[in-house]
Amino acid sequence: MKYLKTLALALGAVFAMGNLASAGTAVPSHGYGLNTTTSSTATPLEGGATLIKSTTHGFWVETSTEAGYPSEKVADCNATLLLSAEGAPLAYRSVCSVSDVDGDLWIATIGATKPDFSDCAWVAHAGTGKYAGASGSGQCASAGPLTKDGSSSKSTWTGEWVLP
Repeated sequence: MKYLKTLALALGAVFAMGNLASAGTAVPSHGYGLNTTTSSTATPLEGGATLIKSTTHGFWVETSTEAGYPSEKVADCNATLLLSAEGAPLAYRSVCSVSDVDGDLWIATIGATKPDFSDCAWVAHAGTGKYAGASGSGQCASAGPLTKDGSSSKSTWTGEWVLP
C-alpha cells in the first residue's frame, strides 16, 4: 500500500510538472554575439591568481527566432574571470542585460568553470514586455577573438526558450 501511495504521489508530481512545462511554448535558440570589452581591471590575488572584472557591449543575433521576437539585440555584460597563477581560467560568470529594438529586455547569466570553457552555459532569468514570463537556457562557446588584442570577440550559443 505504501508503494502505491508513493507511486501515486510520484505520478502526480510528474503530471503537475508536465502541465507547468506545457504552459509555455518551447522554441530553439541559436545565435552568435559580437562583443567588445569597454573596461577591464585585473587584480592580483594571493598565491598568484588573478581576478579580472570587465564590462562588454555586444551585438547579438539569434539565427532562430519566433515571430514578434526580433533576432537582433544589444547586450551589456558585467563579467568576472578568475585565472590561476599559470593563467588558466578557473571560473567565469557574467550577468547581461539584453534589449531589442522594441525596448524590451531580459537578464541572462553566463558561466563556465572548466579551463577550456567546454561547460559554458547560459540562463535567461527575467524580462520585460514580450520577455516577461519567458525563460531559457543552453550552452555557449567562445568563437575566438575578432581583433589582434582580443578586446573584441565572437561567441555562439544554442539552447531553448520557453515563451509564455
